[in-house]
Amino acid sequence: MKRNKALFILVFIISFTQTNAQGLKRKYRGVYQGEIPTYELHFGDQQITVAPSNISIFLDKDSVYIEVGTYNYASTYSVINLSDKFEITVSRPNSGIPELLVLEKKTREIYRQGLYPQPDALLKRQGKLPRR
Repeated sequence: MKRNKALFILVFIISFTQTNAQGLKRKYRGVYQGEIPTYELHFGDQQITVAPSNISIFLDKDSVYIEVGTYNYASTYSVINLSDKFEITVSRPNSGIPELLVLEKKTREIYRQGLYPQPDALLKRQGKLPRR
């Protein structure tokens, strides 16, 4: 009887932690690359043109690594599963503004919604993640 109770408690704890896991399936994980197009910043009378920059996103089971030009960071993400796409929200370190990535299930492309005035970027899947 005691073994049954202990087994029940163990199964309950394991199932509770597994239901909160929101990782992506293996076929959607991988390396995505694209380019943020040229855009302009307005500071009063000054107008600054920002050159295009490369962007890479490495999606893993429970984490994401983003490289934009020379700026890079790693973080966790949460997933909302819609019928034809995933909405992935990535928290940014030292910022209250999250990144929003939309992963199309059929084409396996990511649309990164840029933070104003930065334009949106399209990233295409380049392959699997490099093994550690």
